Amino acid sequence: MSCKTSRLGINSGQAKEKRLGIEVISLEKAQMESRQSRRAFVVLGLMILTISSFGAVASWRSVPTTSKAPALTTGTPPVMPAAAPAKEFVYAGSALLATSESFREPPDDIAVWRPGTGGEASTWYILNSQQQTISYQFGVGTDTPITRDFDGDGKTDFCVYRASAGQWHIVKSSDNTYYAVTFGTINTDVPAAADYDGDGKADIAVFRPSDNGWYITQSSNNANTSQFFGATGDTPEAADFDGDGKSDLTVWRDSAASFYVKKSTDDLTTGYSIGQTGDKPVIGDYDGDGRADSAARRPSDGTWRILNSSTNTLDTVAWGEASDIAVQGRYTDSGDSDAKTDVAVWRPATGVWYIRRSTDGSLRAVQWGQSGDIPVPAPYRR
Repeated sequence: MSCKTSRLGINSGQAKEKRLGIEVISLEKAQMESRQSRRAFVVLGLMILTISSFGAVASWRSVPTTSKAPALTTGTPPVMPAAAPAKEFVYAGSALLATSESFREPPDDIAVWRPGTGGEASTWYILNSQQQTISYQFGVGTDTPITRDFDGDGKTDFCVYRASAGQWHIVKSSDNTYYAVTFGTINTDVPAAADYDGDGKADIAVFRPSDNGWYITQSSNNANTSQFFGATGDTPEAADFDGDGKSDLTVWRDSAASFYVKKSTDDLTTGYSIGQTGDKPVIGDYDGDGRADSAARRPSDGTWRILNSSTNTLDTVAWGEASDIAVQGRYTDSGDSDAKTDVAVWRPATGVWYIRRSTDGSLRAVQWGQSGDIPVPAPYRR
């Protein structure tokens, strides 16, 4: 029994050793295969990395360098569409704001209106900025000449207001057609045409001293509107004081030597005190900032007082004689091409225009017109 047991023990040990040998071999084989797999993965990873690197290099080489700017396109700019806005706009974050570049505004032409007598027609005599002369017969001696652009083409139209009939007679510069509009109370209303709705066209309008009413026909929609602003004895002086492209209701109150302005941007009233009783209003954009400046001229000594809107400072200029007529405007020549209103007077006795160039204060003298004429400077552009 003991020997049997011993054999069984020996056989069992040998079997165990064999099994352990097999297990050791199997483990070594598995480890070897694992190392081979890892080497394969490493090799594959290196191949992928190498391919990616070549692709990146190729992509980098295809990107253009900035050492040389690309060539600009050539040719003429495209024509603006027919429905393009009449004004330029800038984006202000939440809205489009209309802008105007003052240097693009046309200069005023030197011009007089000679009232007809004895049934003869009245005549416009114009000396434009190219020193060319133009004459045009229109209106009768009792009319009031109006210098406004009613068709929005950037040129002043020939227009007269006939107080005896409350009629506006207009010849459009865009196509030379004539039309008439009855608007105003006979012999009492004061013509006050201006661009109140900001569409680039002058609106037919009158100021009624009896009720201080402003009666306006808007050119943008042909609607009739009315506002009441001013006091007895005021003189209407519409101008754009806030620079929004719309004329503000403005009056000159001689008793207070002040302008009162109802600004179109907020409908608030602002007063500008300047000068003294007896001075005459001479509003213009003397500092070239696109806004009207309060200004008054004292005929007794020829002194101009100008309140600049850009700096809120007062300029005083001595220019002209007591009998002269103020004809402030933007006149241009070889010595003055800026966008500022020039201080200027017309002397009826000699028909001479004395213009103070805004660039340097020098004198420009032009003989144009005769005694009895009415000066009507404006950008006729004929």
